[in-house]
Amino acid sequence: MKRYLIMPALLLALSACNKVKVTPPSDFDVKASKINMTTKDTVYFSFSGNPDYITFYSGEPNHRYENRERLSAAPDSVILNFSTSTTAPSATTQPASLNNLAVLVSKDFNGGSDIASLQKATWTDISSRAKLATTTTAVASGNVHLEDQLNGSSPIYVAFRYLADMSTVNAVSRKWTVGPTPALTIRSFFKDTVNTMASNVNSAGLNNIISVANIDNSWNFANNSLTFNAPAIGSAKDEDWAISRPLVLNTIPSDYGQILKNATVKPTDFRYIFKKPGTYKVTFVAKNQDSENSAEVIKEFTFTITN
Repeated sequence: MKRYLIMPALLLALSACNKVKVTPPSDFDVKASKINMTTKDTVYFSFSGNPDYITFYSGEPNHRYENRERLSAAPDSVILNFSTSTTAPSATTQPASLNNLAVLVSKDFNGGSDIASLQKATWTDISSRAKLATTTTAVASGNVHLEDQLNGSSPIYVAFRYLADMSTVNAVSRKWTVGPTPALTIRSFFKDTVNTMASNVNSAGLNNIISVANIDNSWNFANNSLTFNAPAIGSAKDEDWAISRPLVLNTIPSDYGQILKNATVKPTDFRYIFKKPGTYKVTFVAKNQDSENSAEVIKEFTFTITN
């Protein structure tokens, strides 16, 4: 029995001994034809060595090696844009106090689809920051700034609330549509890039519909728009919410490089043109890799580009 148990152990030991360690491509080198140049010049890079992969980071916006693993940063601004249209008797003369559409933001909503979760959260009314429609003609909201709603790496939620008491003598029956044109967008603006968190009603995830009062009427989420059909005058009070998915405002895309060499592409040189003046830190990453491990060598240049 013992000799049968010994064989698997020997095979494992032999496998470990035969495993080849991945070593960095220490013979890799890069030479640049020049490092001080103009936007009209072409720089030529020549390679020596034979790594499995070569990746090029130009040092330009979105292509910086030091930002390759970046996931978050403080944005310079965060802007919500959307459009609305509406219908109402004497809509152009209707007092603003009767406007029954509101835009709100919460930093502590738990994402639930029940009334208790909705009412437990703190909601900030930002309706005054937007321009809302008064007729059936779609009106763009303008730039609705959300910098004061930054919540670190925790999400915020954007909501549209319809609130009306149709039983009162001053009741004004109104149908509201949010979107589709101009489309709803939510964007975080950083120094060198923009992260679009939502490009329309659908991608904003505004399909968490909660009816607080009068469940017979609610928001309709379809075709990149939200629609609330006006209830009949004399009907019960309405309170209905359409709430977005969680939105993390400080999310930023990681920078990425250009793969110059892999298993199928094996260049011996590379040329590049910088289109704007500035100082750029160029990085080449040469890497050897197997199915489990990798080892790399990094080569860097600083380029000064003028017009």
